[in-house]
Amino acid sequence: MKHFLAISAVSLTVLAVNGPATAADSPALEKTNITIAVGGSISQMNKVAYFVALNRKYFEQEGLTVESNAFASGTAALQSIVGGSADVAEGAYEHTLRMQTKGVNMTCLVPYGRYPGNVLVVRKSEADKIKTVADLKGKKIGISAPGSSTQNFVAGLMERAGVSWKDASYISIGTGPSAMAAMKTGGELDALVNLDPAINALVDGGDAVILTDSRTAEGTQQAFGGGYLADCLMVKNDFLKANPNTVQAITNAVVHAMQWLKTASIDDIMKSLPPTYYKSDERLYRMSLENNLSAFQWDGLVTPEAAKNVLDSIAVLDPALKQAKIDFSLTYDNKLIEAALSKYHSPVQQ
Repeated sequence: MKHFLAISAVSLTVLAVNGPATAADSPALEKTNITIAVGGSISQMNKVAYFVALNRKYFEQEGLTVESNAFASGTAALQSIVGGSADVAEGAYEHTLRMQTKGVNMTCLVPYGRYPGNVLVVRKSEADKIKTVADLKGKKIGISAPGSSTQNFVAGLMERAGVSWKDASYISIGTGPSAMAAMKTGGELDALVNLDPAINALVDGGDAVILTDSRTAEGTQQAFGGGYLADCLMVKNDFLKANPNTVQAITNAVVHAMQWLKTASIDDIMKSLPPTYYKSDERLYRMSLENNLSAFQWDGLVTPEAAKNVLDSIAVLDPALKQAKIDFSLTYDNKLIEAALSKYHSPVQQ
């Protein structure tokens, strides 16, 4: 079931790094009202750049009116765009690879997460028994859903540790509050893969300890052997061809947010958000932003290595993808990002 997320009514005067940006600076848009299907809660830490662009009204600066609809998962959001009820999907880059093998070409407009943000934690009471990834053999691991990025993450780690991912049991527990509850109550789970703020809450509360952390460059290197592409905004290639100016405007808004995030403080970010994002636990939310912010402080340009690492990762659970003939050039377009950077580039280096 989807829930309409109204764009914050907070009035913000926003200046681009190199001066004010207005819709008049850009060519006429083919489509000004767009619907974005979001995979999961909009306030999840893997969506920082997106919710900054939304709440600081960067889409509106580009002449766009956005309806942002949240779905239970990235898969559900993807179904919305494939079915035609949404123009854009927010979710993991890996969807563009999977959909291409099904005959549906999709382009990631701008990947705003360079670290996946997945964290593998172990129940505190089991920490003396599960000290390495290899120790997960025979254990029960909580994941958000079958075939999800959380399962891909731990499966890849196990294979690299010399243990078959099939030697563990996987239990679907969702994200956020449901994931926290599953870890806190009873002994159903030995370990869990999830995102912030759920991970921070579990660790801070003494319920879990971290085994592998992909919120950082070091953890991403350990998990995937190099660069990675996490969440992005994606469109069907037919939509891209029919609406080039609109697609550029969408890309501009997110790149603008990423450039702003390079110098923004945690206080700056918090002031830009509706209180509903953090009112349940502001301290925890601040901590989560601090732990995840570096994933979004970059320009978003895609490297072939990072795209290939995503394919290698999801092929662990779906070996048929290893033989698939993926045309990576159809899954991203750095020219869109480069055009946006020419408008909003920050002097701060990566």
